[in-house]
Amino acid sequence: GKRIVNLLRLFNLRHGHRMELEVPSPRYGSTPNSGPHKGKSIRPYWEKMKEDYYKHMGWDIRTGRPLPETLKKLGLSDMVLE
Repeated sequence: GKRIVNLLRLFNLRHGHRMELEVPSPRYGSTPNSGPHKGKSIRPYWEKMKEDYYKHMGWDIRTGRPLPETLKKLGLSDMVLE
């Protein structure tokens, strides 16, 4: 699974994916008006959540690129981005 996610990430980066695109959609990022999370938005937590995800995946937290050691560990040494 991690191998596939990293290959997909590399593909997207090589085809123009930019960090500015990694924000919640208007619906996902909206503040619920009912239910147990009424009035609580995800937006104040988004950057920290994204940073935690990048760390867990073995990606650079500033660029979102898979780190060389992550790719090597997954047998993807030939995919290291320069």
